[in-house]
Amino acid sequence: MFRPTLENSMTRHPHSIRAGETLRTAELMMDKLKVHHLPVLDGGRLVGVITDSDIAFAARIRGNVDIVKVEESCVDDPVTVDVETDLGTAVTIMLDRRVDSVLITETEGDTEPKLAGIFTLRDAARVLHHQLTLRL
Repeated sequence: MFRPTLENSMTRHPHSIRAGETLRTAELMMDKLKVHHLPVLDGGRLVGVITDSDIAFAARIRGNVDIVKVEESCVDDPVTVDVETDLGTAVTIMLDRRVDSVLITETEGDTEPKLAGIFTLRDAARVLHHQLTLRL
């Protein structure tokens, strides 16, 4: 039976992009993968998130996305929650912060939190759809 928790509703181990890549690379990657968000990593450390909207904005403002780096246009303070966060809290955070995704982190021992997943509006819609179809 499906239990709507953040852990079983998120996209585990999402594709990510390195901070030093170009926006064109991010754009092509998103198009190929059919995603709208890419966590940004620098040396394996989570440093941000880039969205297709960020790329479109940068293209309007800065022009050539072939030379602009992801780290120059990404959100460098992404909304993160721990993998143990309940689904309702994650959705509330998304609504309160007016964001369409949260990055999910997991901490092992005394190490820095690692990227474990992403939860997006599409994931939330999937959970809602599932719950609605159960009630039909």
